[in-house]
Amino acid sequence: MKQQRLSITVRIASLATAALMGLTACASSQAAAPAPGSAVVSPPAKLVSSGTLSYGVAATFPPFEYKDGTTLTGFDVEMAQALAGSMGLTASPLDIDFDGLIPALNGSRIDVINSAMYINEARSAQVDFVPYLVVGEAMLVPAGNKNNIKKIPEDLSGRTIAVTRGAIGEKYMTEFNDELKSMGKEPMEIMALPTNQDALLAVKTGRADGFDTSTPGAAYTLTRDKGAFEVAGTFKVGTKIGIAVRKGDTQTKSAIEAALKEFVDKGAYKELVAKYNLPADSSIFG
Repeated sequence: MKQQRLSITVRIASLATAALMGLTACASSQAAAPAPGSAVVSPPAKLVSSGTLSYGVAATFPPFEYKDGTTLTGFDVEMAQALAGSMGLTASPLDIDFDGLIPALNGSRIDVINSAMYINEARSAQVDFVPYLVVGEAMLVPAGNKNNIKKIPEDLSGRTIAVTRGAIGEKYMTEFNDELKSMGKEPMEIMALPTNQDALLAVKTGRADGFDTSTPGAAYTLTRDKGAFEVAGTFKVGTKIGIAVRKGDTQTKSAIEAALKEFVDKGAYKELVAKYNLPADSSIFG
């Protein structure tokens, strides 16, 4: 009888210990997870992957997004990390070709596009934007400008100009060809290539006479490749770039806007502009 009581006592003690261990494990698990309300900004309810801000990026457009060895870096990459962090999320980039970004967004493979995407009418018909910078375009040519390209588009007549396929520069060059035709001038040959680096290489190797890029991108290239290029001219100054969300996705747009405001208010945006040597007038936040 005593042995039976002792056995029952031991079993009860074991069950109590197991229950206590279970409670401790639960407590540890809860402590490891972010505390409710710890995010500065409420994240969107619907995400491609829970706890993650998945964003599309074409990492061939320095200083906004590019690879340093195998590491993805740049203005947009650092900004994405900060915006996601303020929502209590982890930033997860999907590096794809630029012309695949909008299909990836509308196919719900990503939550947003964060790839220095220029805001224009055609894109605004497909996605909604949260603007964060204003830029212009620059025509980069080999140092010395042997073709004497100064007036744009007049001096592009008969030249071969490299652009990134699907980027805004391809649209601008197409419009310039219409202008050249209306002037009775020979149009340029537009060499549309998969990446920013491919277009730049085409100029370096003499396959193209010039390369269209953003004003910040031109500044970065001149700094990196000292003495190799010069800016023949600038144009379309005042173009806004923004983070894209699915058309009508007001919740994600509001969350990005709030996170961006928090990023600006604490001074991190201004610091990032300075870090990447972007022109001071690139900021749209004063």
